Amino acid sequence: MKKLFTAITIIIEALFIVSCAKQVKDPEKVGVDTNIVQVSNEQLAKYPVTGFGYKSSKVPPQSWDRWAKVAAPVVKGILDKLPDGYALEIRGHADGRGPETAEGAKPGNMKISTDRAKAVYDSLGKAGITSPKLTYRGVGSSETLSGVDPKSAEQRRVTFQVVPK
Repeated sequence: MKKLFTAITIIIEALFIVSCAKQVKDPEKVGVDTNIVQVSNEQLAKYPVTGFGYKSSKVPPQSWDRWAKVAAPVVKGILDKLPDGYALEIRGHADGRGPETAEGAKPGNMKISTDRAKAVYDSLGKAGITSPKLTYRGVGSSETLSGVDPKSAEQRRVTFQVVPK
């Protein structure tokens, strides 16, 4: 009888330890969040907003119209599926032709890129895509396209990325 009681006690303790370990960190749940973020970012990388003029934050109407038809539903879908603790960040970029910060009459790449991100954020709002999980920021010319001249007009763009809040 004593051996049976000891065996049952060991089994109960083992079950308790296993159930507590799963409550602390469920690897399957962590994997799902990580997978959603990775897949979302891969999808979003395909849809930058391009065509910005030099030192301009005005969203180019033709580029926006094409982008909105294809990419806006993707952005909306990703926003709807974002797990808690994450945000969809709209990132404005600038080419490397000007200073990063304001100098005299030059506004600087950080301001221009922030204004571009804000312009796209506002355009999404006008299209009915709003969410407390939607943010924006400028990165200046710090995140250039690989293999493209840093001073090229191709660097003037807005991208999207899922980031931790």
